[in-house]
Amino acid sequence: MEKIEKRRVVLGITGSVAAYKSIDLARLLVARGYEVRVVLSDSAQKFITSALIEATVGRGVVTDFWSPAEDSEGIEHIDVADWADVIVISPATADVIAKINLGMADTPLLAICLASRAPILIAPAMNVNMLEHPATQKHIKELEEKGVSFVDPAEGVLACGWTGAGRLADSKEIFYHIRRKLSVPDLKDKHILITTGPTRESIDPVRFISNRSSGKMGVELAREAFCRGAKVTLVHGPCTVDVPYPIECVPVITAEDMHQKLMERVFEGDNKPDCVIMAAAVADFKPKQESSQKLKKIDGTVPKSIDLLENVDILASLGAKRGKSLSPILVGFAVETGDLDELLAELRRKLETKKTDIMVGNFASEAFELDTNRVWIVDRNGKTGEVTTTFKSRIANKVLDSIIKL
Repeated sequence: MEKIEKRRVVLGITGSVAAYKSIDLARLLVARGYEVRVVLSDSAQKFITSALIEATVGRGVVTDFWSPAEDSEGIEHIDVADWADVIVISPATADVIAKINLGMADTPLLAICLASRAPILIAPAMNVNMLEHPATQKHIKELEEKGVSFVDPAEGVLACGWTGAGRLADSKEIFYHIRRKLSVPDLKDKHILITTGPTRESIDPVRFISNRSSGKMGVELAREAFCRGAKVTLVHGPCTVDVPYPIECVPVITAEDMHQKLMERVFEGDNKPDCVIMAAAVADFKPKQESSQKLKKIDGTVPKSIDLLENVDILASLGAKRGKSLSPILVGFAVETGDLDELLAELRRKLETKKTDIMVGNFASEAFELDTNRVWIVDRNGKTGEVTTTFKSRIANKVLDSIIKL
């Protein structure tokens, strides 16, 4: 039976200047198909109105103890507590964090937290001194020990004029933590290392050899693995990376940089990954010699050729060093420009020669710089499957499903 992600979110909004940002979070959740019920504290209503929230989520807002339940004749805050798959408090003030830890129930939001068996996710927003105060830190620590999760606040200039930690985390950051709470944690306690993006091989201080990889596929793999409970490390070339904390991001430039980082992290130390997914588009060649000065035209002419060397084959190196242990699981990506028969033949060849467990193949015209992809997945047991054109986030989940099946 297919595992279904839960979809019911109770969003508690408390009296922080950042309360207006909760509109973006509520809008994002609704757009992604989640059911959202909002609870506004008295202080939050000084910053945003119930009418604005109702227009955003399409249903009534809980503001006091005395309103009748929306969908039944029961007690509203108890009905909401029972309805919730997750309770998200964003933004959360120091006062609310303290009261939740102490088990107080003098507001609808606090009563819902006390009455519900749903997991709680808190996104704090407050003055840096309030956040760092020993009392606040004590409450956060004790709540974490009780199973409550937190989305760490960002650093920057605060509304109060101070600079430091205390800014409400970005809505997308909070969204991925919500998904982690709601998704089936089938990768819990697993460490997945993912590579993404292009590498760059310098010709001179101005120019380099690279490719059209945007890194989007690897970023989606990292996000989806995080949502499914994994610990994730993302080793990425020069590309835009937008992933939730605490995904560890390790930037590299050249193929040799990436090779060195992977050999260290995959085979050395106590934090070895259970799976390595090589989604990066590593440059196959590099200049034999990098010029220390910009190469210039001389009398209207340019250099006629650049001598190239073959770069290290990172995936083959990982497969060779792993040997027969089959740990970690190795997943490779291959992009081609021929026809389907050629693509499948190349996937099977690389599965054998690079000693991988799974190869994922696609065509360059359907992948580079796009939000969608179409892939074929071949595994070491001889199974071959196609994932028709869809968003890269869905492709990522199909790849993760294939890993779990192994």
